[in-house]
Amino acid sequence: MINESLYQPIEKKIISKTNRFNVSRADNNEIKKDFKNSIILIVGGAGSIGSQFSKDILKFNYKKLYIIDKDENQLTELNREILLKVNKNQLKKINYICSDLVTLNLDSFLKEKKITHYINFAAIKHVRSEEELISTKYMFMTNSKYFLPKYKHYLKKLFSISTDKTVNPSSLLGISKYIMESNLKTFKKKNNIFVSSVRFANVSFSNGSILKYVVDRTIRKQPFGVPRTIKRFFITHQEASSLCLKALLNKNDGKIVVPNEIKLKQDYLISDLVVKIMKYFSYSVKFVSFSNLNNVLSGKVYKVFLTNPNNDGQKFYEEFYYKSEKLINDEGDSSIKKVNLPNIKNANKVLDKINKFNNIKKLQSYIKIKFSKYKPISKSLKVSKII
Repeated sequence: MINESLYQPIEKKIISKTNRFNVSRADNNEIKKDFKNSIILIVGGAGSIGSQFSKDILKFNYKKLYIIDKDENQLTELNREILLKVNKNQLKKINYICSDLVTLNLDSFLKEKKITHYINFAAIKHVRSEEELISTKYMFMTNSKYFLPKYKHYLKKLFSISTDKTVNPSSLLGISKYIMESNLKTFKKKNNIFVSSVRFANVSFSNGSILKYVVDRTIRKQPFGVPRTIKRFFITHQEASSLCLKALLNKNDGKIVVPNEIKLKQDYLISDLVVKIMKYFSYSVKFVSFSNLNNVLSGKVYKVFLTNPNNDGQKFYEEFYYKSEKLINDEGDSSIKKVNLPNIKNANKVLDKINKFNNIKKLQSYIKIKFSKYKPISKSLKVSKII
């Protein structure tokens, strides 16, 4: 969850004033009919996108809603916020559970609660999570394997969030989500139920995001750095939730929804967005080297450090689909496109092998052999001199 009163005005000012992926009335009616008398499970429901989605579906007449998140504080905040939005009868339908997806007995839960719609937002989403072996293994277990039950039980629909990082991945994070997409397809073939996903643009001011970091440091008048030369598309929290709702439409069964780049209009240099944020706070920006950060503020001039983008495996630009993937236009919705879920042979055997490694370098070498699409960015690339 984010502080809406703080970040939303900035989000609307520099990202988008309107919902570019608004759900149409006809699609909204389909979702309403689909959710009627359903029992919904949202995992990762207190996170940035999950909390927005959880609030957005309050308007639907479901039978029961279970929201699971491992962050107890964020879950409590979501609970408090929902208390102000719904009546007593609706409150009786909502249950909050603090648990980690990796340790949750998912099959028992789905069966016992008779879950019909399972929406998974749980994910390890930062490339820094792959710097150590323990966190890398945890990332693969969360993103690639334990999000799926062994059986469908009462399930009618299953959605799991993906990322743009799956396309021509330069990180193990991208590989973990690429395997997730494939495992979704395998689950569909085995159980003959609806499955779908979304590859996102960056959600502005989400927890852990670079833009939220910039705002938080600016408010405290503390030094911060941002990568130079890196470009990203950005969407708002509301737009992210809308894309998830679109992915649940029957026509998107077996598909990965991606935002239409025409709707996104342009990708931004992170440094350019920093200038816009600073203007919002009535500052101008001077990009400097680290040695010049002793006095971060000089009147209304804010000094910002430009970092080497090759240090953490970040891609320089964003992609939503492979050239080899068949891009499908949505005849009724120009805001999205879609591709079919990929198919990886023996994906779970790969995951089992990953779990046995005791050396991160050997694990990375193994991934390079297994996935030709994995192209880690060389840390030896030169970066032009910082001003």
